[in-house]
Amino acid sequence: MTFKEVISHIFLLVAWLFSSLVYAIEDGPTNEEKPVPKAIAVSKVEVKDPTKIPRALPVQNNEAIDELAIPKAIPIKEDSDEVSEPIENKSEETNNIEDNPVEEKEPPKKFELPPLPPIQDNILKELEKENQDVRAAWETQTEARTLTLKVPAPRGQITDRNGDPLAQNKLGYFVALKFPHFKESKALEIINYAKERITYIKDIYDSDWSLSDERIIDHYKNRRWLPLPFSPMLSEEQVETFKSQPKAGLELFPTYQRFYPGEGLACHVVGYVGKKAKAPSGAVVPGELLWPITEGREGLEKTFDDRLQGSPGKINYLFDPNGVKLAEEVIARPVPGKNVITSIDIEMQTLAEKVLSDHTERGAFVVMDCITGDVYALASRPTYDINVWIPAITNNKFKELQEDPDLPLFPRAFRGQYPPASAFKISVALAALENGTVDQNTLIDCPRSIQIGDKIFRNWSKKPEGNLNVMNAIMRSCNTWFYVVGRETGGENIASMAHRFGFGEKTGLPLSAEEDGFIPTNSVLQEKYGHSFTGGYVAHASIGQGYVLSTPIQVAQMMAGVGNGYIVPKPRLVLQVQDLNNNVTENFFPEEKNVLNVSQENLSLIRQGMVDVVNASSGTAMRARNEYVTMSGKTGTGQWVQNGEKLLISWFAGCVPAENPRFAFAAICEGNPGQEITGSNKSAPMVGEFFNSLYELKKERGELEDYSKTAVASTFKLPDDQDNEQSVDELPSEGSNTLRRLLNPFRKKR
Repeated sequence: MTFKEVISHIFLLVAWLFSSLVYAIEDGPTNEEKPVPKAIAVSKVEVKDPTKIPRALPVQNNEAIDELAIPKAIPIKEDSDEVSEPIENKSEETNNIEDNPVEEKEPPKKFELPPLPPIQDNILKELEKENQDVRAAWETQTEARTLTLKVPAPRGQITDRNGDPLAQNKLGYFVALKFPHFKESKALEIINYAKERITYIKDIYDSDWSLSDERIIDHYKNRRWLPLPFSPMLSEEQVETFKSQPKAGLELFPTYQRFYPGEGLACHVVGYVGKKAKAPSGAVVPGELLWPITEGREGLEKTFDDRLQGSPGKINYLFDPNGVKLAEEVIARPVPGKNVITSIDIEMQTLAEKVLSDHTERGAFVVMDCITGDVYALASRPTYDINVWIPAITNNKFKELQEDPDLPLFPRAFRGQYPPASAFKISVALAALENGTVDQNTLIDCPRSIQIGDKIFRNWSKKPEGNLNVMNAIMRSCNTWFYVVGRETGGENIASMAHRFGFGEKTGLPLSAEEDGFIPTNSVLQEKYGHSFTGGYVAHASIGQGYVLSTPIQVAQMMAGVGNGYIVPKPRLVLQVQDLNNNVTENFFPEEKNVLNVSQENLSLIRQGMVDVVNASSGTAMRARNEYVTMSGKTGTGQWVQNGEKLLISWFAGCVPAENPRFAFAAICEGNPGQEITGSNKSAPMVGEFFNSLYELKKERGELEDYSKTAVASTFKLPDDQDNEQSVDELPSEGSNTLRRLLNPFRKKR
């Protein structure tokens, strides 16, 4: 046996193992039921150390590929009983048909279809008038011909940090026409044959699916041996209905389809795909794909599209002079794309989206690791079902999503730019301490209002609160205290600390169109608006209003820096890229965004103030208290303009556990017109519910660590009859040492 024959038999045997056809290409209909593979279960990886990167388990295996990938081979030639053992492909290189082409049998002659004249609108009339036959294009050929086509590869999966899928693949079915070979058929006969079967399907499904006469004739002349899909993707119920009512000339046409098991879960992170090209028509081109592949259009699907795309396989077909298929042979198997392992924790992402849904119509919730920067939850509300893009979103549905006033397509967590309001006071207070404007013993009066220039700047409280130190000012969120301290600190010093925390620039998430936010400086304001960063502009910035804008992920990043104490970690959304065999092809290590380089004594004052915000009797976030751990945080209530209307937003951001911060978080809720919401009554309870639920789950699984609660030592006493609830009635109209050992995983930002 020659070497070519050995190779040929090897691939014939491999092809024979693919017992489930991707689609039937026999002449005439088939009613044989094709098995539908179930998604492969992925076992969770227990992760104890947040600095270690979990390795995802296989999300595709050879069994799955065998079920999905290649039609069953029919031997073309049987001149020997000897068959070599199949060669196991153990690397991507051995399966990559582009880099390592597999030896093929030389066809007798290149398969070239003769050019066809374009079909005119009056084609049916002309053909009938001349009584012409509509023959398949290859019927003009006098010899058997071969043709090589490509089999699309499934996209790689997108998973959470434990290997649970966020985006995967499944078989999707369409109804397709299968033409017989009409030797003397007329155009009208072909069209009637097709429309009779389309009508039959329309009656079954009560649908309006259709094909034009031109499309029918074109397909018959050029690609009759391939099924012609004409329906949208069927539901499971519709597939079963089709199988129960078969009809000659109709068949199910299966293809790989993207599938999002969580529907709208993390939709703004995962993104979606779209067809890279329309379904082929006209003459068959050697090497064309059997069905259109998809490409990433948004989210991680877009950013990592080059990794998620696999390499197509190859299949050879042999036809007789009448266009009847004689045999098929698998030349190369498709190689699935690589898997993208995210930092997202499905459990935490689900909880974040649930509390957002329960508490607000529009908002965002971010949870990240204070040390590594791993983003456990990146939630925006409202969400949408990503599966509406599969296989293609309808114009009506896309218009509905675009015109929805709540903007479900808008990822608020990293594109929403809001005034950070009083959450920004953490950065301002640290700037004041580092600049020497105040220290822990400095007492500054907190009156109801102060005058700056010709304007009155008011506190949220309707009553004066007396002299406050920096911790009390954070706890009570006193606006007038920060007006005075902020102006003394200076706009440039405030901007410098804000930039150190990462405000005013993208965090570096691997997602398109992340927003920068905005931190005013003297030079920028002079250039853009023609005035200096002084007076009232600094006062507004001191409480996170005016020109100051930030995204929720930026606020969470600041809190991670506060919890860490030494560096501001860069948010890390993707941990690894793996091939089909779990080999890690790319690692994304923790990185530092900036070095804080601040006094640990000053930072401890900030942390104590944040603990008092939640746990002291006079704190503004008592509703966020956690029964399992001590939480620290900062509330915020801001004003912003949306569509020309002034609305309120509420913030709550911080760290947990306060003793040794593990998680940094930031939550924002958008108010409706006329709705008075605050960080105290809206965002703080939502965050409290999230962490109580999370630690309850940890307790049930025996994963709850033994945290010792921090004693609240604040001696601040609220004035008589003073309300503890933060109000917005009179906001300005304008806008630990133990962590050091964990810093080893970080790599300098390049």
